[in-house]
Amino acid sequence: MVTRRQAIRSVFERLGSGPEFPALTLTIGSLGLATASAIAGWQTVAIVMLVVSIVAEWFLHRDAPNAALFLHQASFGIPMRFVIRVVTGLLAASHVDGIGAVRAFVVGAIAYALLLSARALHTEYYRIGPLRPMETKNIPNGPRIATEPPTHHARLVITQLLILVPALVGVPWYLILVFSVSASAILIASSLPDAKKTWRMRQQKRATGFTGPLRQLQDFINEYRPEVIVHLSGPETAGYQINSWLEALEALEQNVLVLIRDDELFVKMGKTTLPVVQLTNAGELMMLNLTPVKIALYPSNTGNNIHLLRLPYLMSAFIGHGDSDKSASNNPFSRAYDELWVAGEAGADRYRKSGLGIHESQYRHIGRPQVHEITQSPRLGEEEIPTLLYAPTWEGVNHDQEYSSVSAIGTMIISAALKSDRPVRIIYKPHPFTGQRDAKYRAVHAAIVAMIDVANGSGAIKHVVVGNGAGEPSINECFNDSTAMIGDISSVVTDYLASEKPYAVFNHKSLDREAFTQLYPSAAAATIVKPDGDGIARFVEVMTQKRSDDNASARSHLAHYLLGPVEDRSIEAFQRAITTFIARSDAERAEYRTHR
Repeated sequence: MVTRRQAIRSVFERLGSGPEFPALTLTIGSLGLATASAIAGWQTVAIVMLVVSIVAEWFLHRDAPNAALFLHQASFGIPMRFVIRVVTGLLAASHVDGIGAVRAFVVGAIAYALLLSARALHTEYYRIGPLRPMETKNIPNGPRIATEPPTHHARLVITQLLILVPALVGVPWYLILVFSVSASAILIASSLPDAKKTWRMRQQKRATGFTGPLRQLQDFINEYRPEVIVHLSGPETAGYQINSWLEALEALEQNVLVLIRDDELFVKMGKTTLPVVQLTNAGELMMLNLTPVKIALYPSNTGNNIHLLRLPYLMSAFIGHGDSDKSASNNPFSRAYDELWVAGEAGADRYRKSGLGIHESQYRHIGRPQVHEITQSPRLGEEEIPTLLYAPTWEGVNHDQEYSSVSAIGTMIISAALKSDRPVRIIYKPHPFTGQRDAKYRAVHAAIVAMIDVANGSGAIKHVVVGNGAGEPSINECFNDSTAMIGDISSVVTDYLASEKPYAVFNHKSLDREAFTQLYPSAAAATIVKPDGDGIARFVEVMTQKRSDDNASARSHLAHYLLGPVEDRSIEAFQRAITTFIARSDAERAEYRTHR
């Protein structure tokens, strides 16, 4: 059952992010003040507030798109807000130049309101109708279908001012009529081309299934002839799943096409030179002729994957978005792929132990190209102040996948590092999904950030909180800046082993060491930290060299098992895997391409 607090939080999330509130507050607040002032008889104040509320519409649609959408869905969109302004104007109508001016004002306002309603109907048809959004990057002429028609918010502001202001400042009726007609004409001139464009695309789709932009995309595919397609869907916070592969994909000899299935994820995807398509509609994807493509790579197990897996001329490989001991690393859906690409032998062993019946021929060992730039320095003792990286995972989609240490011991880890006898610098980089399912994780995350802020304000050491925005250090950069790391069962721990630096892992199940490392081999060379905090102090002593580092040789052997040989942790090894897989596709699937 949804609590009152959760309901309120949901409403505020729908209103948009924090930066959107000023524009929303200015628009709705000034409109409310205008209406209240008109009722109270403060006519001048009402007129001024009406003008402010109209001008604020420009900021609302420019800076607060989520809030604007929420108002529309709450039946308080532009037409309704305009009608309230008209009613408020009539309440404050003492300056209007006689009954003729009132009639001209009302007639002009009604005509304009009807046009606004027609625009709103077009926008809603566009949003829920058969035209689905499509965006592209690095494709000639940039074929696209927007999420909705252009708002033309500057013209909406100007035209509303033309309707309301002349009447409220005492302009004669015939000038009010001229201004009203002008406002309606501007609105029609702005909206009609958009409506024609929508109608044209709708007719194209009805006739052939291809809109103009989709045809442009098909022409590009025919000319570019990609041999590799990478398919991903998910929320905006899943951007890291494709971003971690971009460097390796950009270095390939073959042409690569990235296919993103969600508009928010497309926006959050990192910069790349690769051609990228955001295509939400499964039907339109299935319209495309992708026969030049030989192989499809999947960084994540999502339902939309089936839209490409259904194509018999494509060979499929699940490449994942990290090598970890999480249960998601042996998902039963993995049986759907032709190959499962694993970094080291550990990846195959996870599937073997799961009893999913995966055949040995499905495994391809490709190493881990993402770790090729991870260094083994700074080592213990190389820096006067060692750096602790705390990089916890998130709370998972359910309690069975709740590996995160944030809620249980997050503040204990930060406190132990800050209170260490020998100074320790902290880098805190939480998973981008932290707090997505469970609010207590958001609260503890905020407490950790507050602890670090206080420490930064009272000491000489500059601790760092790393977010997920543009310009923030990558996880590999954090690895290279650290002396040691505390993490959870996740691919972060596995990748960190490439550095062979000391690390600690959170034992979320409070198992004994043998049982825990048998379940999660990536922790075999780690200091184990229990939910009561046991192990944190020992690890801080290791990284400050008050205690010996006894796991150094074990880390080297474990890195080989998890990530493959050092020579395979490279872009070149990834290229070899791609070339070999394409050759297999040519040998086994060519007949499907010739018969299409």
